[in-house]
Amino acid sequence: MTEYMGKDGFVWWQGVVEDRHDPLFLGRCRVRILGWHTEDKTDMPTESLPWAYPVQPILSAAQTGVGISPTGPVEGTWVVGFYRDGMQGQEPVFFGTLGGIPEVPSVPNVGFNDPRGDFIELPHIDLKRVKKDYPKNPLEFKGDALEDNVPYPPKNLSLFKRGKQPDFETSGPNNTSEKNTKRFLTQTSGIQSTAAMFLAIEEHGTRSTYPRSDDTHVLGQPTTPKAAIGKSQTDFDYSQGIVAQKIAQWGVYTGEGFSTASLQTAGPEVGTGFKWKDPIPQSIYGAKYPYNHVHQSESGHLIEVDDTPGKERLHRYHRTGTFEEIGALGQKIIKVVNENFHIGLNNDYTAIFGNKYENISGRLDIVAANGFDLLTTKNINMKGKSFGFEIDSANISVDPLKGITLDAGTGVIELIGRRVKKTITEASDTDTIRGSLRHQIGGLYSLETGSTSITSRGSTGITSGGAMDLVVTGALHETITNFSLPPAAEARKTTATFGDINFNTANFGIGNFNVDLGPMLPGQPGGTGLLSSFQMTPTGNISLKSLISVSTFEMGAAGIDLKYLGGLASISVGATGIELSYGASSIKLGIAGITLEGVLINSTASGINTVEGSLVKLN
Repeated sequence: MTEYMGKDGFVWWQGVVEDRHDPLFLGRCRVRILGWHTEDKTDMPTESLPWAYPVQPILSAAQTGVGISPTGPVEGTWVVGFYRDGMQGQEPVFFGTLGGIPEVPSVPNVGFNDPRGDFIELPHIDLKRVKKDYPKNPLEFKGDALEDNVPYPPKNLSLFKRGKQPDFETSGPNNTSEKNTKRFLTQTSGIQSTAAMFLAIEEHGTRSTYPRSDDTHVLGQPTTPKAAIGKSQTDFDYSQGIVAQKIAQWGVYTGEGFSTASLQTAGPEVGTGFKWKDPIPQSIYGAKYPYNHVHQSESGHLIEVDDTPGKERLHRYHRTGTFEEIGALGQKIIKVVNENFHIGLNNDYTAIFGNKYENISGRLDIVAANGFDLLTTKNINMKGKSFGFEIDSANISVDPLKGITLDAGTGVIELIGRRVKKTITEASDTDTIRGSLRHQIGGLYSLETGSTSITSRGSTGITSGGAMDLVVTGALHETITNFSLPPAAEARKTTATFGDINFNTANFGIGNFNVDLGPMLPGQPGGTGLLSSFQMTPTGNISLKSLISVSTFEMGAAGIDLKYLGGLASISVGATGIELSYGASSIKLGIAGITLEGVLINSTASGINTVEGSLVKLN
C-alpha cells in the first residue's frame, strides 16, 4: 500500500448508507460515496459497495467486547469519512453523520437514497434474525413475524379499562395478523392477579423510507429529532408528539385523581378523603432548541437531558408509554404501562420526610418471612369497607400503654382458638353489653375471683342439667328486695321435683343456721330478726321466732318450748313432763302426777266426778 493516511494525502468523502446489516457485527455500513460511486444501481448495486468502518469515540474501548455499540446510522443516513488507503478508495472509514432538510422523498431504486423499497433483495445477509423468505418489502409491517420488521415508532397507543371492548380484536397478546397492525400488551408473568388496564399498540402498516414522510418527520423539516427542537417551533402545540401521547394515554387511567384514606382537615369537604394527582405533562415540558440534548431511537425510545432555563428535565421514555421524568423542581414522575418489578438481594431503605400516599386498585399482598414491625407516634387508622378487615396472624403485639379497641359496628367479633386467655392488671374491669350475652361452654366452666358481685336489673335464671354445688368459705348472704305493689306472693321459692331439700351447717361442730325476716337491730347478735327468725345450732337446738320474739318455738336436747309474749303463754315438753302455763296458772303432767297451779281453780262437771285413790282437801 503506497498511499495511506498520514503519508501521501488525506481523501475526504461523503455518502449515503444503503446497508447496515454487517455480517461481522462491527458496525460497518455499505456507503454509496459521492464522486466515487454512480447512482445507477444497475451499474453498481448495493451489494457491490465496500464496507465502511465506523470511527468510535474516545469513550469507547472498541476492544474485547468493551465499549459503546458502533451502531447508529440507518439506511438513508448521510455520513462523512475518508479513505485510509488514500486515492486507492477501497478502505472507507466514516466518523460522522450529516443532517439536513429533505425536499423530496426517497427513491429506493436510485442511489444516494434509502434503498429499502418494493423490490429490494438482500442475498448477502446471512444473519439468524433474517429468514430465507426475507420479505420483498422490509418496510411493510409483518404482524406475524415482528422480528423481521424495520424498527418504527408506534402510530398510536391506547389504554383500555377492564371490561371495555376495544375497537379491534386479536387472538391473544402480541398476536396479530398481517393486516392487523394493532396488538395488546398485558402482563405475562403468570401472577394470579390480572391487569386492570390493557395497552393496545397500533403500528404503522407501511413504514416510509428515510427521510420519513409520516407525521413525525415531514419533508421540508430538519432531520433533528422533534424533541430537541421542542417549543422553538412557531407551530408547536401539545396535540402532537410524546407530550400529547402522555396526555391522551394516561388521562384515561388517572381520571379525576386518586383517593386517600386520610381525612380532609380543612375546606368544604372536611372529614372526607381527599384526592391527589400527578403533574400534567405539559406543565413539566418546555424544551427549546438548542438546550435539549436528545437521543431518539428508531422504534420510538427517547432519552432527554434538557437544559432549557426554567424547564430543566431528565426524561427516559419507552415506546409503549412507560417513562421516567424529573422536572425542573426536582419532582419525579414514573409511569409503567405493564408490570413493574423491584427486586433486591439485600436491605432496602426508604426515607420520606413528608407524607406517602399509595392507591391500589387491586389487592395489596405483603409477605414478611421474619415478622412485621410498625412504629408510629400517632394513631393507626385502618378501614375495611365492602369485604371487611381480616388479620390472620399467630402473634399480634400492641403498645400496652394505649390499649386495644375493637369496634365491629353491626358486625360480629369472633375469637377462635384452642385457648383464649385474658390477663388484666388493673383493679377494675368493665364489660358493657347492650344486648343479650350467651356463653356456650362444652366442658367445665370455672370462675376464680378474689370477690364476685353479680347485679341483674331484670330477672335472673340459672339452669343446671346436673348437680349444682355452691361452696363458700366465708359467709353467704341473700337479700331479696321487692318494691312491687302489690308485693309478689313468693319472694323466694325453692322447689325439688324429686328428692329432698337439705340444709347442712356446722360440719366442724360450730356455726348456726339462721333464717331472719326484717333488718337486724343494732347490737343484736346474728340470727335474731326484727320480724321473725329461724335458727338451728350445732348443739341440736331449733328456734323459731316471730314479731320481735312475740311468738317462739324452741326445740333442743332439753325439750320443746312454745311461747307467746315472752312466756306469758307457753307449752313445754321435756324430760320432767309436759307443762302448759298462762301467766300464774299452769298444768304440769309428770311421772308423779298432774299439778294444777293458779290463783283460782274451778272445776265444773255436769255428771258424777270419780276420784280413785286419796282425796285431800285443804281450806
